[in-house]
Amino acid sequence: MLLTNYSFLRLCKMEIYAVAVLIIIVLLLLTGIIYQRISLDRETRHDPPPGRLVDVGGYKLHLNCVGQGSPTVIMDYGLGGLSPLWGLIEPQVAQWTQVCTYDRAGYGWSDPSQFPRTSEQMVEELHRLLTQAEINPPYILVGHSLGGLNMRLFASLYPEQVAGLVLVDAVPANVYSRLSPVFAKNMGQIRSLFGRLVWVSRLGLLRLSVQWLGSAAMPDFVRKLPPLLQNRVISQFVPRTFQTAIAESQLLEQSAETVNQIQFPRDLPLVVLSQGINMFSDSTDKKAGLIWQELQAEMAQLSTQGCLRIAKTSGHNIHIDQPELVVEAIKEVLTKSDIQFRCVTLR
Repeated sequence: MLLTNYSFLRLCKMEIYAVAVLIIIVLLLLTGIIYQRISLDRETRHDPPPGRLVDVGGYKLHLNCVGQGSPTVIMDYGLGGLSPLWGLIEPQVAQWTQVCTYDRAGYGWSDPSQFPRTSEQMVEELHRLLTQAEINPPYILVGHSLGGLNMRLFASLYPEQVAGLVLVDAVPANVYSRLSPVFAKNMGQIRSLFGRLVWVSRLGLLRLSVQWLGSAAMPDFVRKLPPLLQNRVISQFVPRTFQTAIAESQLLEQSAETVNQIQFPRDLPLVVLSQGINMFSDSTDKKAGLIWQELQAEMAQLSTQGCLRIAKTSGHNIHIDQPELVVEAIKEVLTKSDIQFRCVTLR
């Protein structure tokens, strides 16, 4: 009987401990959620959008333009990116001409869109945004990764409005046929990561980790930004950012095929910047990085005024790792001076 009572008491203690642990976990999760809500409210009050919100047909997109002059430089970021990520380049370009960054629907300060997140839809929204905001052509387009695919499509659909194009390690339109299944596997892993980040950000754990650990908890591409831009990027690590990234990635193959089917203007000034550090280094396919470089070189051949440059010390995020190369490329296309000669320069 004593043994039975002892076992019963031990079982009760274990249940009490389990309940206590569960309560602590629930309290921590609630703390994270509350912290996330409070932080969002505070940032909305104290850090309004740096640009303006423009109606593009029932929803608004955020557009931020600085500097003066023409052509206007328009910049678009990669999958899961945000407009502040151009912050190392924007102020330098603004010294020569007007430069505009924007947030695609569902990112940053822009409203979400009910339409499928294909490149065709994103380009249509960008064109409508520029028209509604009275940002007149000609444009010099700059696109990183998925943003490069979008800008390539923009140049193909509206060639009379585009004065030049800079592709920053852009997604090639034929990547799925030439680099599958490695690229498809890579995108699947990225989608899984974004899926986890939806829940992590919803619980406020991303903000809490940065609050506790500082820059050590930031992704490398955020850590390299000045504090103001770091805060703006971190403030947008919210569920809808990652949900939008998932939606875009799910339709990326369709977007690439659309771009692949449309004729690119043959005489458009074009600079293609390609990573020098293989982003597929952990892949089982050791040739993936070389194929990526081949695809970048082929993109440079789309135009008779196209050239390729290798950013030797950069990974995929050249605009963060070596922003001076992007600035040089924009200036070169802007002035249209000696583009063929400068094409042989490798960094």
